[in-house]
Amino acid sequence: MFEAIRWSTFAATAVLAVFGYSDQLRLIFEHKSTAGLSLIMVLVSLWSWASYTLYGWIHGDKKIFWPNLVGTIFISFILLSFFVF
Repeated sequence: MFEAIRWSTFAATAVLAVFGYSDQLRLIFEHKSTAGLSLIMVLVSLWSWASYTLYGWIHGDKKIFWPNLVGTIFISFILLSFFVF
């Protein structure tokens, strides 16, 4: 049961990171604007993604580390877009 929950968490995190944030980045670059996005929320999201990435790395848990690393990278690009646009 625990392993099924770990796989479900892995899948949900990966889908959010890849599809959710990549679509947000597409919209930002398409409109050349971050209007409507909360900088505070992006900063808190970066903190959360980075914390889970570090947790997964320290504990050697690849199912936590890899999708959260992808999320950290994507949310970092979104944060960077606040400075570009």
